[in-house]
Amino acid sequence: MRTKVIVAQVVILAGVAVWLKVCIPRMEKDRAAAAVLGREEKIQTSYQSMVIEDTSREVKAPEAKANGAVHPLRLRTIATVDEVEQALGAPNSQQSDFRGGIHLTWTGSQHTLEASFNNGRLYCLTITDRTTRHGTMVFESSLYWRPF
Repeated sequence: MRTKVIVAQVVILAGVAVWLKVCIPRMEKDRAAAAVLGREEKIQTSYQSMVIEDTSREVKAPEAKANGAVHPLRLRTIATVDEVEQALGAPNSQQSDFRGGIHLTWTGSQHTLEASFNNGRLYCLTITDRTTRHGTMVFESSLYWRPF
């Protein structure tokens, strides 16, 4: 009788140890992967909502784009830091420059989005493909639009 109780307790402890060492880390890894995919979706949705094509003019297509002319991009609205953080969540990194500007960066599974603010107003939005390192810088005016 005593050995059956001890064996049962050892089996229970072994099960708990396996759960703690194997199952919980695997669940955390799955949650982290889902969070990165969710952030990627937010990055793309927010970028599309903050940027618009300037159909009033055409420019020669850069090498990375299709042949012919394309419409340059510009910011749709001038958002505040709070509005952008509300749409995207907390940034992965935050930097300040010597002029007091703030640069917030969100990293997803495929893209990195950097929002640059001056006096609390969005003035530049940069999206970069993480695999090719190509992207686009979008400003208030389409005159300064710059693919890279």
